[in-house]
Amino acid sequence: MKQDAWHIAPLSGGWFSIDGGTFFGIVPKKIWQTLLPADGENLVRIPCRVLLARREDDVVLIDTGYGGKERPKHLRGYALEEGNPIRASLARAGVRPEQVTHVLMTHLHFDHAGGATNGEGDGLAPAFPNALYWASKTEWNDALDPEPALRGAYPQENLVPLAEAGRSRTFDDGEEILPGLTAHITGGHTRGHAVFRLETESDPVYALGELAPTGWHVKRLWSTACDIDQLAGRRVKPKILERAFGESAAIFPAHDPRAAAFRLVERRGDDFFSEPIP
Repeated sequence: MKQDAWHIAPLSGGWFSIDGGTFFGIVPKKIWQTLLPADGENLVRIPCRVLLARREDDVVLIDTGYGGKERPKHLRGYALEEGNPIRASLARAGVRPEQVTHVLMTHLHFDHAGGATNGEGDGLAPAFPNALYWASKTEWNDALDPEPALRGAYPQENLVPLAEAGRSRTFDDGEEILPGLTAHITGGHTRGHAVFRLETESDPVYALGELAPTGWHVKRLWSTACDIDQLAGRRVKPKILERAFGESAAIFPAHDPRAAAFRLVERRGDDFFSEPIP
């Protein structure tokens, strides 16, 4: 048994709908439509995947989904699930919010960090009161920047209560946040986007966030239209996936509707191909 092994369980942070062209970026619709058919309004239905990792006294969440405090227009516009999906998922896993010790965010968009806080107005507070909330330094700085173009991507009700409570923390590229759990800053989707590598009793696990939001997006040129620096993502993604491929690692994309975990089964140049892990 590995001394620092993590025990992994995928959770749901809720499902939502998004424009298919936005989700698949430059990939032509005639290609992505065969993989994930859109409805009459060109919307595709995708999940927010959350990873629960446990090791000794550490209880870690990687991302949180969108939580339970979205306004009615968002509930309608994104067809969000009612209630608080991540809290319900944790309850099914037998974990109470106060037991969570660390929340690691790949990045701080609403569908990944919305579940980090609960309440509304003056009653906003960390959803996991005993946890430290981690994101890269660049991500925290961008998320809390008063620049309007950035504020639109980072709802402050998901973030400010964490900073005010003294629960926010930052990491550097390559930092081992906890034994057997390492952060790698990739950029691409956001400037401070990160993936996490965890040692388990068998093969390593990579939580990819939106470096590759689905198992289809492991191809180098596949990315969402929301990526603010696609060139950075195209440079880094093959390097991360090459390591995962060499380690026979399990990969956990953020938004694949087919499965939570995948295995890279083939490489052709800088393109990889994956299959769901049953």
